[in-house]
Amino acid sequence: MTSLSARPVQQGERPSTVVALDPLGPVIVRSGRPFDDQAGPDPARFPPPSTVAGCLRTAWARETGRRFDSHLRTLAVSGPLLLDRDNHVLVPKPSDAHYYGSGDAASCIRAEPRLLDAGCGSDLPDGLMPVQLTKSTEGKPGPGPHWWLLSDLLDFRQGWDIALTELTKRGWSPGAGDRRTHVAIDRERRAAEEGKLFQTEGLVLDDRKADDAAAGGLRLLARFAEPLGPALAHLGGERRLAALKPQDSSVWPERPPSGWLQGIAESCGLCLTLLTPGIFKAGYRPGWLDEKLIGNPPIAPSLRLQLCAAATERWQPHSGWDLALGQPRATRKLAPAGSTYWFRILDGANEETLEPLWLANISDDAQDRLDGFGLALPSAWSPPKDNRGRHR
Repeated sequence: MTSLSARPVQQGERPSTVVALDPLGPVIVRSGRPFDDQAGPDPARFPPPSTVAGCLRTAWARETGRRFDSHLRTLAVSGPLLLDRDNHVLVPKPSDAHYYGSGDAASCIRAEPRLLDAGCGSDLPDGLMPVQLTKSTEGKPGPGPHWWLLSDLLDFRQGWDIALTELTKRGWSPGAGDRRTHVAIDRERRAAEEGKLFQTEGLVLDDRKADDAAAGGLRLLARFAEPLGPALAHLGGERRLAALKPQDSSVWPERPPSGWLQGIAESCGLCLTLLTPGIFKAGYRPGWLDEKLIGNPPIAPSLRLQLCAAATERWQPHSGWDLALGQPRATRKLAPAGSTYWFRILDGANEETLEPLWLANISDDAQDRLDGFGLALPSAWSPPKDNRGRHR
């Protein structure tokens, strides 16, 4: 068995609540679907927050000599995001950004909530506006980066147009997964045991500078409730190893840019973008909203919001193994990272009441929030006005 005890602390590696996980091999994360010789491998998946939470909580328990008990579940995790070798933070592409065309004609077009034209209707739930492209285009959907620099997302949320070539240059998309075949041999028959011939596909956090061998790969970035020192840790399936490296606390964007929250309060609208998948009782939307899509976020109870629109991709399955009960967890549906929600602010908006929303986990259940699900980026949004100049 590989020893996971922490190596001696080197200069510049003091324990920190902000850590990077540098996988030492492809990361295996499965969805929980049936696993036998008839099913193909799950596609390579980015580690969900619960996978990183389990990794960091286990590392902390080993480092401190604490028992593996229910207390570990109370240690909050934020992330994972990505960190490049220049300490730039990368986040998932927002769902309201769409790529069209190819080559020199390629572009990134914004979509935003817009009122329907007179005489038009839709099958959206009452009170929701359709999300429409802000520019007409004759091109077909094209490729683009799955991950953006956080600074590019902040610019995008301020209404700036960003060239797709720049997003691609600074962003990242996962390459082909690392597929491996596994087999268990029946010693008597000297053949594969029934149901034990299978494949796995691992995620390779390859660096964008593939021609530079010294560049290294991207790393997972997370914030943990307790300081962690350098160590080796198990990350994901098959006991794959990752190097846990403490980072300077300034690497994590702890506070919003100057004037950011004030801009939200003055805009009368709020846009929330999920940077990690969210878990909501009502499926794609938060469970704290009533039948009129109005409610108060649990982490910012002074705010009263009304959902106006949402842009989400297809839901993602999520399961796992419950160590405490010794059985599989029930499969749940995740609202994928990048999902974007637009709210009208009805009451209580100021810098003090908005501050708890900055890079906070907004999933419905308290344990899901502790596990890192639903990390959200708030930004300003101006709700459209009707013909009488009223916000809708």
